[in-house]
Amino acid sequence: MAAAEGRADEAPIHAIAAEFDNGDALLASVHALRGRDLGRLDAMSPVPIAGMGEALGMSSSSLSVVAVGATLLGFAAMMGMCIYATAVDYVFNIGGRPLVSWPAFVVPSASFSLMAGAVATTLAMLFLNRLPRLNHPAFNIPDFTRVTQDRYFLTVSEDGGALDLDAIEAALDGLSDRPVRVTRVPR
Repeated sequence: MAAAEGRADEAPIHAIAAEFDNGDALLASVHALRGRDLGRLDAMSPVPIAGMGEALGMSSSSLSVVAVGATLLGFAAMMGMCIYATAVDYVFNIGGRPLVSWPAFVVPSASFSLMAGAVATTLAMLFLNRLPRLNHPAFNIPDFTRVTQDRYFLTVSEDGGALDLDAIEAALDGLSDRPVRVTRVPR
């Protein structure tokens, strides 16, 4: 039993987590820590916090480009398939109508383009969020389930280099809006 306790103490640290009572304290803490080179900051809260993306330095997502591109590509692909099917592959002219009657192809092309855009956006969102990830080290934070109710968490994790745990804890200690609890999060 003592050997198991020794291994638990030596577990590698994934991040330092700070727990806050409200979103304003979390946002102020992110602003205060953003300029320092402590590591990768991440914020978790039960509600959206205005300005948090900018405070974390997140650039605008390329998700809208993927959505518009996939929708336009889906429209063009379905329109091309309809034109190919009626004008090239299966020419069946009834009553002298034109082979390419594009108004008849708009409805199926629009429907397919919306489906293509939705599927591409969903897959891109999963990829950009690194999902599915069934277990995350943040689940090791004590009382982390309260993040869906009334708690706000800030994590500082490694960003290419090793974490300076003492410097991070000192920076969190020196905040004007002090965290309720600071925890070292094992992997």
